[in-house]
Amino acid sequence: MLILLPIAAFAAIFLVLLGESRRGEGPVPAGGSFVRAFILWGAFVSISSEALSLAGALTQPAVAAAWLAALLGTILWGWRRGSLRSASARLASLWRGAGSPERWVGGAIALVALTLLVVAWTAPPNNVDSLLYHMARVVHWAQDHSLRHYATARDHQLLKPIAAETMILHLRLLWGSDHPANLVQWFAMIGSIVGAVTVAAGLGGRRVGLLLTAAFVATIPMGILQATSTQNDYVVALWAIATAFLVTQAVLRPPPLLDKICLALVLGLGFLTKGTFYVYAPLFVVWYFVIRWRQSGFGRMALEALAITALACALNLGFWARNVATFGGPYGTSDWLQRNLWIRFAPRPAAAAPAIGTSAATPTPQEAAAAAQASPSAGQGLFGAVADLAARVLRTAAFNLVTPLARVNDLVLAVLARAPAVFDQKYLASWREVAWNHEDTAPNPIHFLVLILSAVAVLLPGLWPLARANRLYVLVALGSYALIPLVIGHGPTIWGIRYQLPFFVLAAPFVAWAAGRIDLRLPGPLIAAGIILLALPWLLLNNTRPLVGRTPWPTRIDSILRISAPQVLLASNPRLLSSYVEGTDLVRESGCRQVGLRIDSDDLEYAFWWLLRAPQSGIRIETIYTTERLQPLIDPTFHPCAILCTICGQRDRLHGLPLAADLDRLDVFLGPNFVKDPDG
Repeated sequence: MLILLPIAAFAAIFLVLLGESRRGEGPVPAGGSFVRAFILWGAFVSISSEALSLAGALTQPAVAAAWLAALLGTILWGWRRGSLRSASARLASLWRGAGSPERWVGGAIALVALTLLVVAWTAPPNNVDSLLYHMARVVHWAQDHSLRHYATARDHQLLKPIAAETMILHLRLLWGSDHPANLVQWFAMIGSIVGAVTVAAGLGGRRVGLLLTAAFVATIPMGILQATSTQNDYVVALWAIATAFLVTQAVLRPPPLLDKICLALVLGLGFLTKGTFYVYAPLFVVWYFVIRWRQSGFGRMALEALAITALACALNLGFWARNVATFGGPYGTSDWLQRNLWIRFAPRPAAAAPAIGTSAATPTPQEAAAAAQASPSAGQGLFGAVADLAARVLRTAAFNLVTPLARVNDLVLAVLARAPAVFDQKYLASWREVAWNHEDTAPNPIHFLVLILSAVAVLLPGLWPLARANRLYVLVALGSYALIPLVIGHGPTIWGIRYQLPFFVLAAPFVAWAAGRIDLRLPGPLIAAGIILLALPWLLLNNTRPLVGRTPWPTRIDSILRISAPQVLLASNPRLLSSYVEGTDLVRESGCRQVGLRIDSDDLEYAFWWLLRAPQSGIRIETIYTTERLQPLIDPTFHPCAILCTICGQRDRLHGLPLAADLDRLDVFLGPNFVKDPDG
């Protein structure tokens, strides 16, 4: 099975790195090898995707050949250096060295991961953003055999960073359908667990603390929910903790060449995955170069910084070039960036958030601008700026206090209402809209409180002595959190809750270091088991992909093991189900292989691809109604024999094709005589 090729390639990279030894230092730590392997693997996905795209060869045979070459090359390299033999011995030694607590807690975490794997494999991608653009862009690329831009009703498909989706594309091409699409986030969860434990261990975490850290990351509510989706916040979390790992390694010793290359690659991958990485990376990067300045002097540090920046940017050149050609900027038009990335201190009007699941989970730029919260009492000048930032941080953090228990939520609301200068009525109304088990808004109440206590324990003087680096790490991670509402316009709103997932992964080592200052050797494994048990509501009652269905709340649909895949696909808007299924069935029955879309930017485009099994079914789908800026991307040779339209009103003919079915929320036009004039 071709999908095993990238998995085998990752395993080979990991084993080669694990079997290496540093001169005078002995074997490389296993966790570090795992993190570095993820970075190299991700870089290969991005580089090979761009190279194959240039040749119009993003096809199953070409992608399989690329992975086969990577696998064989890695095995040959490891065999010649003897790394593979050393790695086998090290793995056996690591297993023998694990005690009963590690095996029991590790087994429980593995059970959580396997449960999530069942959900990820069984459920089709059904997150609103995935249907709008994450998965829609993947199937377009698969159809075009290229990453080139195309006509679309939603420009997010073009201008948003692409790294997570190119990984999905590789798995999709090798499998032959979108079945493994959710696995990218699942693998990112595994990598994040290993990364957090490795960071904690590198800066002195003890065994019990490492167990607690692993359990902590494995049970983050937002992480559990996102690990079975095609969102990309867990992928950002993986790159963030990988960056933190490389920085903390530099604290311990001057970094070898491989670590410098990995740092450049992980920064490039982070920028290529999501804009929120610009929140989590900067302070760690500053810390790294301060370290390097002290280790090697300013001149060598500056040259290293230039080299790392150049390599990180090189990974993004293809994506940036396409956006510049289409939109005039690497991340879209300048006005779009201004509306979404606000670094300003002036108070802004507050607005209530719309209900979850009724429209796109990510707000439009206009909605984001209107929804951005500000402190009504913030003054002018430096004091006002600090007060405004503090209020935004508090609003960002307070969303994590939502729990599955209504009575607890009422008590929390009563407390928040006592500070109307920070939590006004519009904020409180938005707070009430938070769905505790939805991947776009899930808070992390227990984990949030544990992190606060852990941070205090690490920063307090006395107790078990901690290195200065531990405290610096805590301050850098907390500083990154403060950047969320400062940089991202809708960071302190209901739509910004999911952006906090990387912070919870970055902050997980706090738990290990705090546990080291308290003797938890005996109760530690029991606490870890308790943390895992407390995660059951999120594990079983995912709002849109539940293993245990309890409709209409807390789950939208019945168990994914009992209902049909189309019902899962459109869990966010079941009113569309009958229209979309009947319409696409009609197209398939007609034998038409050229399907045009005339849809709005908020329509769930990927649902049409999934229901038509395109492009693997041989059906070609193209958008024929787009914005003025994207008009040049419309293929003039494309003449559809079917048009699916959600915005056609009372038309009985479209582009020369007669109306075949009026299905309430979808019109289907069928016929052989397509004309360019929509009124023809």
